[in-house]
Amino acid sequence: MKNIITIGREYGSGGYEIGEKLAKALDFKFYDKELIAQIAENSLISETFVEKTDENVIKRNIFREKFPFFADQEREQMDYVFSEQGRFICNLAKEGNCIITGRRADFYLKDNPNALHLFFYADMDFRIDRITKKYNMSADEAKKKILDMDQRRKMSYEYTTGRTWGSRHNYDIMLCTSTLGIDACVEEIVNLIKR
Repeated sequence: MKNIITIGREYGSGGYEIGEKLAKALDFKFYDKELIAQIAENSLISETFVEKTDENVIKRNIFREKFPFFADQEREQMDYVFSEQGRFICNLAKEGNCIITGRRADFYLKDNPNALHLFFYADMDFRIDRITKKYNMSADEAKKKILDMDQRRKMSYEYTTGRTWGSRHNYDIMLCTSTLGIDACVEEIVNLIKR
């Protein structure tokens, strides 16, 4: 039985909600943002630095370009954080019965035979609707946020893994939440795991 689930997702597609519902239905532990605190604690790095590491992958900084020495130091720090994340996620997976959202878990656990790797995507209108309701913002603001978050996830994932974010070759199952619906996705995965 696959007792580790990793979730990759487009922003606003409902992957987080699906993860929570799966954890409840399967009685699995659910890890997402709390991973940041645990990784920081285990690697003796501040939570803020761990959280901002992904963002720093894509930020362009004139100071770093003028002084490459500092860029190299920052790159070494980012690589260290990513390495610690990978080690921490692999240790979590040893306990089994868990769902890990984001943080490139599919990559870190790519050779784990007990892991099932999922990716959720959706039509833009569906995603905009979810984000406007969740954050009480306009459709234009929601679309901008979606595009920004997807770009951040893509750059961070590809920088760390050398693989293409959202590629079917990285996942066991890819589901379109705007076509199937959140609950139907949960039901299909639960049935698959329990089979």
